Amino acid sequence: MATEDVWDSYRTAVVDLAPPGGAPFRIVPAEPGTAGAWPEGLTPPAFVITAWNPDSVLLSPQENHARHVQLLAELGSRGLSWWPAVGRDPVSSHGEEGVLVSGIDEEEALVIGRAHGQAAVFAWSPEAWQVVSCTDGRRHISGWRVVTGLDPYE
Repeated sequence: MATEDVWDSYRTAVVDLAPPGGAPFRIVPAEPGTAGAWPEGLTPPAFVITAWNPDSVLLSPQENHARHVQLLAELGSRGLSWWPAVGRDPVSSHGEEGVLVSGIDEEEALVIGRAHGQAAVFAWSPEAWQVVSCTDGRRHISGWRVVTGLDPYE
């Protein structure tokens, strides 16, 4: 279960996405009712899931990389495709590698998140950006906007 401080960091996190064959962009939480242009070819809803730092315990880059490889293997065994994603704290350098997955429902996303020790996943639809708890039913709903022109090496 996420502490209030951790939950607050999830609510303000931004997510960088790298669609196959497309330019990278960032999803930024916004006022409820705000929505950007939904990416062509992406079936809603979509979920951002990571395997990094389970239970909010900071692991080494090597341990996080190994966990990410396990997440990718699980998605492959389920026949799911994904986009690379990085969840970021907008005011620090902290980021966590993950994936954006569509073609699943919220319960499946939560099962995957829980299996990888996560307190929450991000749920994205044309109408809303949500932080959904994997452990206690909490949910934060906001709008979203897109920021383009990202430096992919930043």
